[in-house]
Amino acid sequence: MSKFSNEELLRLYSIPGIGPARMRMLISAVGSPREVLDAPVQRLCAIRGIDKSTARRIKQNVDENFVQQQLYGLENTDIRLTTYWDDGYPVRLKKIYDPPVLLWMRGEIKPQDDQALGIVGTRVPSAYGRLVTEQFSRELVKNGFAIVSGLARGVDTIAHRTAVENGGRTIAVMGSGVDNIYPRENKKLVERIVERGAIISEYPLGARPDAGNFPRRNRIISGLSLGILITEAGAKSGALITAFQALEQNREIFAVPGPILSGKSAGSNRLIKDGAKLVQGTLDIMQELEGVLQTGAIPQQPAPQLAGMEKTIYDLLRDEPVHVDELSHKCGKSTPEVLSTLLTLELMGVVKQLSGKMFARL
Repeated sequence: MSKFSNEELLRLYSIPGIGPARMRMLISAVGSPREVLDAPVQRLCAIRGIDKSTARRIKQNVDENFVQQQLYGLENTDIRLTTYWDDGYPVRLKKIYDPPVLLWMRGEIKPQDDQALGIVGTRVPSAYGRLVTEQFSRELVKNGFAIVSGLARGVDTIAHRTAVENGGRTIAVMGSGVDNIYPRENKKLVERIVERGAIISEYPLGARPDAGNFPRRNRIISGLSLGILITEAGAKSGALITAFQALEQNREIFAVPGPILSGKSAGSNRLIKDGAKLVQGTLDIMQELEGVLQTGAIPQQPAPQLAGMEKTIYDLLRDEPVHVDELSHKCGKSTPEVLSTLLTLELMGVVKQLSGKMFARL
């Protein structure tokens, strides 16, 4: 169920300088995209991090042509928009640092896709790299995993293709609009993926596959996954960026060892030296994730036993980040008192601090 209309969200999204973090902050502070757009400059300037220049852009720089183009595309194709505030937004992805606020999607992400593993690697795999990618993808889907990858040439394509050929589910995270397939030779594969999962992107319809988009989309690949498997990667492979982002997101990192004389395995071998889990088969992955796989989802933590100010602050928090000033206003306590309580809750492992003094439940 959608909390806000696509048109309202797209109008706010279209304003230059209003990225995902600011959208979440503004909507959290004011209440809805429409209220943000209708708020006077003075009200917007009262929000931490919003200066007069930004407030004026919000009032004057909505790109109505962009909004109408996106709405037309959504109304006349099988593409739909899933937003950060929707019930169907992937729960695990919502908890990463800087989650996308809008996801353009073809196909469907189902609850069973919560048991997902990301597979990434070199765009030019060796025969060995192709073989192990096929083997792991095939065995993982037969054990109930959805495969998440980035639709790039090489390992990504092999992982997606093997998943659908073996009746499994797979999610492709794109570095362009979902209507702008890249690489083009994967158009037929995309149609098969849509039948067995989804293609998604945080980039709007029409977005080109610019080089800067791909490192950023990697956080979504790891964000959707229980862990990341690197089957083959060179020393400078973009797959290593996904591994580093997975580490920041507290995801498991798995790597397949390769020949020490092969440059194509230099990156994956280095990850193992730095602490990634060396895997020789799917059983190694499943044993590492055993506690999670008992239910096929991230185990739910029991509600913390809190009292007094700690309980008051915790009850005000939700999955959606809230600024400390908003919490201070709602509970009638000073900002330093609230920050002190939030620090205690963070040390207890039940609250997470995000950038800009935003806080959310874990």
